[in-house]
Amino acid sequence: MDPNYDQESRSRSAPTGEIDSQPAEKKRRLTIEQVNMLEKSFEEENKLEPERKTELAKMLGLPQRQVAVWFQNRKARCKNKKIERDYDVLKACYDSLLAKHESVISENEKLKSKVFTLTEMLLPAAHQTQRNLQGKLNSKGDDETMSSSTALVPLANDHYFTNVDESFGWWVWPSNLM
Repeated sequence: MDPNYDQESRSRSAPTGEIDSQPAEKKRRLTIEQVNMLEKSFEEENKLEPERKTELAKMLGLPQRQVAVWFQNRKARCKNKKIERDYDVLKACYDSLLAKHESVISENEKLKSKVFTLTEMLLPAAHQTQRNLQGKLNSKGDDETMSSSTALVPLANDHYFTNVDESFGWWVWPSNLM
C-alpha cells in the first residue's frame, strides 16, 4: 500500500478539504444547573435580547450561540406543545359536533319516517273527504253561486300529501257545505 494513501483519503473526507483543519468545537451538554437557569430566564421572558444573551452566556460559561440556539429550540418546543393542545381542543370540539350532527341526522330520519307514516294514514281519509265535498258541490247545482271559501278547497292528491318539503297549501273547510 502507498504510505500517502491514508493521508489522501483523509484530505478528501475532511469537511473543508484541508488536511490540517482543526476539528469543530465539540458541543457541550448542559448541566442541570445551566438548564434550570435557562428555564428560569425563559419563563421570565422568552425573547432573548442581545444584552441578555451576553449576560446569560457569561453567567453560565457558555458560548452566546449555544444560549441563542437553546432559546430557539425552547420556543419551538413551546410552539409545538401549544399546537398539540390546540389540536386536542379542536379535535374534542369536532368530535362533539360530529356526534351532535349524527344525532340530528338520525332524528331527522325518524321524523321523516313519522311524517310518511302519518301521511299514509291521512291519505285515504283525505280522498274520502274530497269525494264528499265534490259530491256536495255537485248536488248544489249550477245555478247557485258558490261562496269564496268553497273555491279554496284544493283537490287532494298523492303529491300534495307526500311532498312535505314543498310549500304547503291551505285547507279551507267550507262551513256552508257541511
